[in-house]
Amino acid sequence: MLIIPGIIAALSYAMTFFILADDTSIKPMEAIDRSKLMMDGYKLKLFGLCLRLFGLALLCILTLGIGFLWLFPFSYVCLAKFYDAIKGKHAITQ
Repeated sequence: MLIIPGIIAALSYAMTFFILADDTSIKPMEAIDRSKLMMDGYKLKLFGLCLRLFGLALLCILTLGIGFLWLFPFSYVCLAKFYDAIKGKHAITQ
């Protein structure tokens, strides 16, 4: 019953660590609030990206786990590029 709202909340908070890495002077709760504002309208795109990465993870299992050596860095770079793309479109005033 709470799986769908949990996924939506996780997608809303997904950019928190990137926001904290960009601006170390803000507090964690402020970073969470910024992440919620930033992800407004982009949750479905991030969900699609996560589904693609999940599909690649299933393929990595076929390689007996060796493919994860490439998938983990690739997924972090994809999330970082996603953050850069929406950060440029969504200017957050400090």
